[in-house]
Amino acid sequence: MSLLEENSEVKMDCENDLARSPPEPGLSVPSMSCAHSGAQVNARAPEQFSIEDQDHKVLILHHENLLAVPNKKGVHAEIFFVLATHLSSSSEEKGSPILLAVSKGERCLCCKRKGQRKPTLVLKKKKLTKLATQSEKARHAFIFYKAKVGSRYTLESAAHPGWFVCTSNSHECVDMTKEFGKRKYTEFDFIKFEVSSSEVSD
Repeated sequence: MSLLEENSEVKMDCENDLARSPPEPGLSVPSMSCAHSGAQVNARAPEQFSIEDQDHKVLILHHENLLAVPNKKGVHAEIFFVLATHLSSSSEEKGSPILLAVSKGERCLCCKRKGQRKPTLVLKKKKLTKLATQSEKARHAFIFYKAKVGSRYTLESAAHPGWFVCTSNSHECVDMTKEFGKRKYTEFDFIKFEVSSSEVSD
């Protein structure tokens, strides 16, 4: 798959070859400004996590696709950059609105619907640092509500209420669902990734 252009996207199509390089350590970004409703507010630097579903599969990036694979020796979980964001219509019941990115913060998760199809999780080649400064309308499809459920969290699309990030069988792509159970795993552990240096693409 060729390198994406700005604002282009990759649908989460599965591939079975799981050989990959380990993530590079020490990735974070400086504070930035976030534009909304004509005002500028300070945004904190993103936190970094690996993500594991309730079936103990970790999320990895493989050939531009997010996959859920068993957490075992030799598997290197993808590092997610998680940044709190503003949403004027947000409510505490929904959870905290956030943006998520992978690939050193250069590919952001986005929930989109094409025509009458169900919403789909895609990666867009858009830098998290730039996305965070854009208008709420521009950020809307990239915003997910992170809500605590017991000791784990769900990720609900702000643009498509009722649709949640999910995993299913091992080695399958991360997707969106509005159904619970039926081997659709919607609860995740966010495991903090500690770093000693800061470096990310601006």
